[in-house]
Amino acid sequence: MSELPELIRQYAALLDEESRLTQRKERLRAEILAEMDRHDVRDARYAHGSAQRVTRFKLLPRRDEVLAVLGAEDLFEFAKFSAERVKDVLVPRYGRERLLPLFDIEKSESLIVKRPPGQTAHGSEPVE
Repeated sequence: MSELPELIRQYAALLDEESRLTQRKERLRAEILAEMDRHDVRDARYAHGSAQRVTRFKLLPRRDEVLAVLGAEDLFEFAKFSAERVKDVLVPRYGRERLLPLFDIEKSESLIVKRPPGQTAHGSEPVE
């Protein structure tokens, strides 16, 4: 039991360090985005890693509009469709222009920063 206070202290110190690192990562992400904006680039790749801006669109179905357009045989399928399945199955059947008004579109941008392929989380050792 004599080690327990020290173990808890070490753990608490790691939590503090983790919080500082999270804040530092967020500042770096903001700086990376600003620099990418300044140079008008969406993708940057270097020997030590890469950064890529990604735009995502989330389709939020409008209930009344969906019920007015889709047939009963499509409702169940529509409810479990991924965006790809909607594109592959429903768009050919109904047409993009007819389906687009069924959704509110939520656009978001995110930044993906990655290490080079083959590196582990601990540095430059290759993954086996």
